[in-house]
Amino acid sequence: MARIYPLFSSSRGNATFIGNEKGGILIDSGVSCKMLTQALFDNGLSPEAVLGIFITHEHSDHIKGLKVFTKNYNTPVFAGDKNMDYLLSAGHISPQSKAEVINVDGKSVEYCGYEIHAFSTPHDTRQSNGYRIITPDLKTISICTDLGTVTENVHQNLCGSDLVLFEANYDKLMLQNGRYPYMLKKRIASNHGHLSNKDSAAEVEKLLNTGTTRVILGHLSQENNTPVKARETIINQLSGYKCGVDYILKVAPVFNEGEVIAL
Repeated sequence: MARIYPLFSSSRGNATFIGNEKGGILIDSGVSCKMLTQALFDNGLSPEAVLGIFITHEHSDHIKGLKVFTKNYNTPVFAGDKNMDYLLSAGHISPQSKAEVINVDGKSVEYCGYEIHAFSTPHDTRQSNGYRIITPDLKTISICTDLGTVTENVHQNLCGSDLVLFEANYDKLMLQNGRYPYMLKKRIASNHGHLSNKDSAAEVEKLLNTGTTRVILGHLSQENNTPVKARETIINQLSGYKCGVDYILKVAPVFNEGEVIAL
């Protein structure tokens, strides 16, 4: 049975495990190795259950724990070519771990029973991508955060997913009235920054129309958003659907102490 564990999700650190206690894959390693291993244990998982780590981009909230985790467990790492060049040159991957380049917007990778496709996302980094994953029991899970706008390529890669972990980073009024400097606010709200709750809601509605029934809102800003605001925006947009009946809506916690979603 396919399971997704949103272990960490915020502007301070991100890591999502897909699989079960026998094994699976990790999307990003954006917290310390100590925090990541504890979160795995809290969810009944061992670090050895992580059969591979797939990186979305090189920002610290997505790779912070990669160096120590790969040193301790020799876990293979997968990333797009530009990200892999940086990870290797900056010493973020242990020499004992296999490092494999994946073709973003190209051919899918077959790994440990999972079919994994990387698709590009518009973000202010050298290379950024989401992942569309088909599990061994043929469920489709897509992970897509860190994007300033929903391109047609992003939408097509999310369509038809059974479950989507999708960014709802900020509430527009909270961002506008918050303490961030003007240039940072401008960067966040740009087409290469992050998605607002409203923009996220518009895409989630399209996804429900294509058959998606489970949505996890992720990468919420702890400064410019709240889980309540994110949920309310989505539910109000989906007025033609009934939450809990037509679809399941979750907000990924900053730190997951044991919640898992099974498909």
